[in-house]
Amino acid sequence: MFDTATTDYDIVDATPYGRDPLKLLADECRRQGLGFGFYFSLVDWHQGHEFDGGNNNPIPPSMEPVIEAQIRELMSQYGEISEVWFDMSSPTVAQSERFAGIVRGLQPHAAINSRVWNNVGDFRTLGDNEIPSVPLDGTWQTPASIYHETWGYRSWQQRDDLPGKIRDLVVGLTGVRARGGNYLLNIGPRGDGSMVEFEADVLRGIGDWLARHPGAVLGASATRFGGQPWGEVTVNGSNLYLHVTDWPQSGELRLPGLATRVRGVVEDGAGALDWRMDGDDLVVSLPDRPHDQILPVLRVALAGELRIIPPNTVDARGAWLLTDVERGYSHTDTGSYGSTRRTTVRHTAYLVTDRAERVSVTVRGTADPDARYRVAVGGQARVVTGAALTGGAVGPFTVRPNQVTPVTITLAAPTHQGQDLGLTVDTTLVAATDRLVGWLDAPTHLETGATTEIPVLVTNPRREAASGSVALRVPNGWTTGEPVSFTDLAPGRTVEARIPVTVPADAEPGPASLAVDLSAGGRHLELAGQVAVVLPNVAVGRPATQVSTAWGGVPGRAVDGNTAGDYLVDNSASHTAEPSYQAWWQVDLTQRYQVDAVEIWNRTDCCTERLSDYWVIVSPEPITTNSLAEALATPGATAVHLPEAAGRPTLVDVDGATGRYVRVQLKSTSDPLTLTEVVVRARQ
Repeated sequence: MFDTATTDYDIVDATPYGRDPLKLLADECRRQGLGFGFYFSLVDWHQGHEFDGGNNNPIPPSMEPVIEAQIRELMSQYGEISEVWFDMSSPTVAQSERFAGIVRGLQPHAAINSRVWNNVGDFRTLGDNEIPSVPLDGTWQTPASIYHETWGYRSWQQRDDLPGKIRDLVVGLTGVRARGGNYLLNIGPRGDGSMVEFEADVLRGIGDWLARHPGAVLGASATRFGGQPWGEVTVNGSNLYLHVTDWPQSGELRLPGLATRVRGVVEDGAGALDWRMDGDDLVVSLPDRPHDQILPVLRVALAGELRIIPPNTVDARGAWLLTDVERGYSHTDTGSYGSTRRTTVRHTAYLVTDRAERVSVTVRGTADPDARYRVAVGGQARVVTGAALTGGAVGPFTVRPNQVTPVTITLAAPTHQGQDLGLTVDTTLVAATDRLVGWLDAPTHLETGATTEIPVLVTNPRREAASGSVALRVPNGWTTGEPVSFTDLAPGRTVEARIPVTVPADAEPGPASLAVDLSAGGRHLELAGQVAVVLPNVAVGRPATQVSTAWGGVPGRAVDGNTAGDYLVDNSASHTAEPSYQAWWQVDLTQRYQVDAVEIWNRTDCCTERLSDYWVIVSPEPITTNSLAEALATPGATAVHLPEAAGRPTLVDVDGATGRYVRVQLKSTSDPLTLTEVVVRARQ
């Protein structure tokens, strides 16, 4: 599509048009004050690549000179280039680095997307039309199209429901923007260059929506609110924008954790709304119907800079157990579409106190011992090795009173923005440096009738060694082991005692408190922990089946007790074939149980949206059909519909249903089913 000297098979030399459209476009963009960039396909079917439906062709050495020459032409003959958008193929690391190096050498200000592959680009390009289920760290983009079936003009494409199409794309735009990404929207002109009238009307509709809601998207930024049950949140200066994709039927919309004073709330185009503060939650009273039928927006006028109280903030004095960690996600690849996976690039927890404290940070977990990590508490930071991070206390830091202080761990010098931390954090203890702290690394739940060894720890942030003993206090009727002594615990170190705890078989499910009993000289703190008492998991290790198997994702993975959820790293997810018609997975519990609840665990690496709009069916009789309608009609079956994407986990209450077979089945007629674990809690 440009005048290249590498071949005569180009638009200038081989077509009646005889002109270079990229030169014309580049010149016109400059006249209009617009930046100009190129899409460049690393696959070239004319120059030597065979067709590959997966677009994963390797690049043979014979094609390297052609690709490199064409990149040089594009970077040197069209003036200043703002962006180079590579696509297709499966290059080696050396090829990716060489192609990107040519761009950076000739056009140092041009941004390069990640489909140059091997993590060499400047920003991450997600999958086509992918709206991530979680906010992503770093710079990233979603490439979207008017129709998901095609990126070009097709005469057979249905063009109807103009308002619905506008809404779909506006929801995609706001979803990407609210999660911190850039939205790239493609249209498909006809072969003569003319625009399809329907697509032009769609673009005008999006433009009209943007004009009705100035500041809601253009110039707006993401927030730490994340996705809400009713929609998305963006911020622009002192205005907070609530994009309401699901108008609450209750007549009230709730935004939790807003610390900035609110001056007023209006629905764009309709006027002021009543509101109130419920603690730190903003509650807005809504009319029966929204004013904007495409996507209504509420504008919240703030009295100052946006301040948020994250839901996992821990309020304490002297010591904080930070177990609910916020993860920052990105992506990495090893040279192709199929090798791309989600990574964890940040751990953040939040604390607040009513007085200033000098503290140290103790991390319990695993880390790459030689990697260098940056530990930040508020605006203060220390760089330590992985061995030092998990082997002692990091600090000291100063925590200021009456404000939310983030405690964040990242790589000190990542090779690219998607490099995984290589860190698993079980618990983070932030403790004052003048006292001994006894704490416990309790599991999230304890099963009735089982004995579990619970790690009970003592950390010494003081300047002198300490000695003493540690025990565990448990609810009445439970049994626990004897106290464990420790001697000369050095400053900055932690000692662990594993104390057995037995929960009676007749214990009632629900929350329970465990507390540390620390005997030691000098000032010390004893921290308590909450656990959930649950019925046993009767699904683990039981026979499992699914409608089909793909990518090696056998059904037994979903009942192996491994809830980690990274398909490529730990082989913990099942997978059916693509495409699938109402794909299903099923476990045979081998006998009938009174089932209390079912836990559905989604993946962590990618593709979490695949496990959405699904049914959980518990049946005393075998479910032998592939049809969802027939499965729901199985005699004695109890079924629950889950429209949203599954969490980690999603707890499904089946209210004591009697069942031997538990099925998870999609409503979709094309999506594959992939899940990490199905836990069935039942009375023995």
